[in-house]
Amino acid sequence: MELIRQLHDTFKPLAKVILFCDGKILYDHAAKTYTFDIKNLDSLDAYSPYLCIGHDKELSEDFYVINVEATANVFGIFMDPNSVEFTDIRTVLSFVAADDFHLLSRATILNKWKSANAYCSSCGEKAVFNPVEGAPDCKCSAPPAYPVISPCIITLIHDKNRLLLGRSKFFPANMFSTLAGFIEAGENAEEALHREVMEEVNVKVSNIQYFGSQSWPFPSQLMLGYFCKYESGDIILNDEELEEARWFDVDKLPTIPPDTSISGQLIRSYISDHLKP
Repeated sequence: MELIRQLHDTFKPLAKVILFCDGKILYDHAAKTYTFDIKNLDSLDAYSPYLCIGHDKELSEDFYVINVEATANVFGIFMDPNSVEFTDIRTVLSFVAADDFHLLSRATILNKWKSANAYCSSCGEKAVFNPVEGAPDCKCSAPPAYPVISPCIITLIHDKNRLLLGRSKFFPANMFSTLAGFIEAGENAEEALHREVMEEVNVKVSNIQYFGSQSWPFPSQLMLGYFCKYESGDIILNDEELEEARWFDVDKLPTIPPDTSISGQLIRSYISDHLKP
């Protein structure tokens, strides 16, 4: 997939459209897809020019993201309202394949970015898309409004057969996950990890090992994943980010995030390596 940011006055011949409305995404439960052909949708003329976010060279398909009004009727005459609906994005992300996760994350981030930058943040004038920069621009001295990505750490704290997991009040029942937090200005990732872990659960860690990264669209983050070893301290919740945190034996885990998320990948990777004969 070639990643691009372009505005097109008309759709390319093999256009695939990703539609958002009020923070939800249009999803076809029967076809199991969140991308739609133009011919299956009602007219989208009111939303031109269209933001193109990627090009599949193998299939010659171009992917567009559009945020439609709540009052808009986008359903084509052949779409089944019993299987197609605007669905919570987190729900869709929890079961899509890895490639779809990447595209959907990008679409979610760039949809919010386009909506938030219709006007110049410096002078208030209507922004004009700069095709060279791939971003809204203004004739005043303000720089182009590129998509803003916020780096975060996410870490699995381990102690031999035990994993320290936390639970947000927004999680489904009985779901626990790894700890995460934003990197502060002037910090490196390792410093942020030590600080976040201490702030959230009051423990000290060591032996930080990088695992991998993942785009996360809530709102527009780059998650940097790490393993770290428990050193000392009793669990004390120091802020309101978590409603519960505790140790779990690797053989008696609660519900954990799906393996499409880096949190789920961290947990499953540790268990797989730890339980090797």
